Amino acid sequence: MKRTIGLGILLLLLLAGAGLYWLSHTPTKNSVVQQTQSQVDYLILHEPAKALAPFQLTDHLGSPLGNQEVTGKWSLIFLGYTYCPDVCPTTLAMMKSVYAKLNGVAPVQVIFVSADPQRDTPDRLKQYIQYFHSEFIGATAPHADLYPLTRNLGLAYAMYDGKTPESYLVDHSASVVLINPKGQVQATFKPMPSPHGYVPTVRPAQLLSDFTAVTRSVH
Repeated sequence: MKRTIGLGILLLLLLAGAGLYWLSHTPTKNSVVQQTQSQVDYLILHEPAKALAPFQLTDHLGSPLGNQEVTGKWSLIFLGYTYCPDVCPTTLAMMKSVYAKLNGVAPVQVIFVSADPQRDTPDRLKQYIQYFHSEFIGATAPHADLYPLTRNLGLAYAMYDGKTPESYLVDHSASVVLINPKGQVQATFKPMPSPHGYVPTVRPAQLLSDFTAVTRSVH
């Protein structure tokens, strides 16, 4: 019970900070157009789309998640871990803030892939991911299965020792990968530079604008 309360309080504090940041840094409607034109480097569009090799994860409900589960709709995949102190909660909160608008453009699902299978059990993933949105999906797999998938997605992660064996850190990509309804890697949304003291993440206006452009340009 104490662990659940601690996680909830931590996430509330992180979300509050992220909310204040977005209020002061989300572009206006007019500036979004200029931003999209001048920040092409933050969107990598694969034309043609890249094949996604066969993979197998286990989701937060204990069910298999593989290639079949990323077909039929667009999928946004983000790599991280539940003990992440900044990038992960900030990015997931960002995706929650635009999730309804993204689905208004095209059917999409959010998949959080944990690079920490040792600590991120299905129960912990469920508690963590559904704190952000009940429809978000958490998944992980042994490193032998994760490494090939992350390389295929153009993402990376590495483990670093902490003060104790249980407090190790995971350094991971902050980009969000877009899978098209055919199950292919279509695009990558890269984080934008942030002012000193802020976490570099993909911003909500950027994600919504680029997602709209990509889904409308791909047939």
